[in-house]
Amino acid sequence: MKLFIKFDLVILLALVLFGCNSQEVDRPGITGYVMDKQENEILVVAKEAQDFRSTGGIPEFYNAVWFSNAPSEIAIGDYVNVWYDFVAESYPGQSEVKEITAIPSEPPNGAILNESEILAQTLQSLELTGLYGVELIEFHANSNVWRIILKDLLFEDEESIELEVPDQIIVEKKS
Repeated sequence: MKLFIKFDLVILLALVLFGCNSQEVDRPGITGYVMDKQENEILVVAKEAQDFRSTGGIPEFYNAVWFSNAPSEIAIGDYVNVWYDFVAESYPGQSEVKEITAIPSEPPNGAILNESEILAQTLQSLELTGLYGVELIEFHANSNVWRIILKDLLFEDEESIELEVPDQIIVEKKS
């Protein structure tokens, strides 16, 4: 009888452990914007900052990870969920995409572009060097302008880049 009870406890414990692991797999490791792309690698920077002041850290930390094995249809400016196993402990981190989904967005009322499109146009026109995260991106219908704030993630003392970008599709001239 004791053998059956121990066996039942072992099975119950295994189910609980496997159940917890499967729930964690359901959540993405990072949700954020694709801020850079090079061949099959993408740089994803979390949308939300974490506050580490309680542990002696900085008040605004944006997780950032370079991912290899990124699908070609993922583009700069896309807002994505990324699942991955391990990450190299550097900043930005380095990992491999296990699964990725682009989160579609609709243009706000009165806008032509959505967040991903305006961010892509802005990043491509700025040609930034360094590591930046999106601190703010919002549309102002009364002026037909997007307000974008990009935060330098490597140098805390650097001022953020604040932009007002017209809500229009920029057409590049072909030579």
